[in-house]
Amino acid sequence: MAGYTRREIEAAIRSDGPWITVRNGVYCERIRISEGGSRDNWLLKDRAALLVARRPAVLSHDSAGRLLELDMLDVPVPGSHLTHRGPRGGRTNSGITRHRDLLPLCIEYVDGTAATSYARTAIDLARLHSFQHGLVAVDSARTKGVPLADLEAELDRMANHPHIAQARAAVKASDGGAESILETLGRQLVQELEIGDVETQFAVRLADGAIAWIDLRVGCHMFECDGLVKLIPVEDGGVASRPAAQVLRDERRREAEVCAAGVGMSRIYWNDLWGEARERALRRLRREYDLTVARYGRELPAHLRQFADEHPRRRRSRLWLPDALRRAA
Repeated sequence: MAGYTRREIEAAIRSDGPWITVRNGVYCERIRISEGGSRDNWLLKDRAALLVARRPAVLSHDSAGRLLELDMLDVPVPGSHLTHRGPRGGRTNSGITRHRDLLPLCIEYVDGTAATSYARTAIDLARLHSFQHGLVAVDSARTKGVPLADLEAELDRMANHPHIAQARAAVKASDGGAESILETLGRQLVQELEIGDVETQFAVRLADGAIAWIDLRVGCHMFECDGLVKLIPVEDGGVASRPAAQVLRDERRREAEVCAAGVGMSRIYWNDLWGEARERALRRLRREYDLTVARYGRELPAHLRQFADEHPRRRRSRLWLPDALRRAA
């Protein structure tokens, strides 16, 4: 008990005490729970699951996704996930699912905590939950710098694992240009229109010489995915470094300059993705796309295609690379 008596522990975990029980026999300071967000709270439970594990294990599935900061969709029954070495299978009790696998695992370490690799984690999320869960996770892994070849190699290694076809479909449909969950699901929405191939991160020159990378493009029509995170200040968990009114004004100015290049534009919002609103959004997007076709045609002008090809979106990989590979990249 790390030097504490049972009476001292019981006093510390009272409702007004300084500690809180994370899992049976594992405690943390109460302030870490009250101030931490949902992901932080779950990471405490995930690490506690490792501490109470009776056999060597690593975080996997949802737990690994949280540790590796992959984008993930919510699941109906959240929990902690560990993977042990052993014949395939799994069982769940006390909020912990213990998976077993005889394949050697590629491991990532984050702050000293071991988890399955980015590629393996994204594939496991697809196998465990659904194609859509997997697509979001695989897109996120690719955006962070995981090569498509790594994902395909992991699929080949796991060829006989349950629900691997679901994961294979997610990898095949993935795109390294999605920078958020909304952009992944927005791409699915546009693909549902069946109006042509969807290109991500399409570069357009603005009037001041700056470059705008548009989330999605089909023909002469652009689609921007607008989440509230753009309007929420950084200190509150968003990405806005300016007042919301200024962000909105700049977005409208940017849209006008992009459209001045001879293209149309639609906006996709989170609420457009679900239920009856999805059907309304599909009808709206189709009308807006048809107006663009009537005005500019279906074929992208050659000078816009050339500019975009000359200015691909470049992101610094967030993943560690050995020095030799880093120089080669």
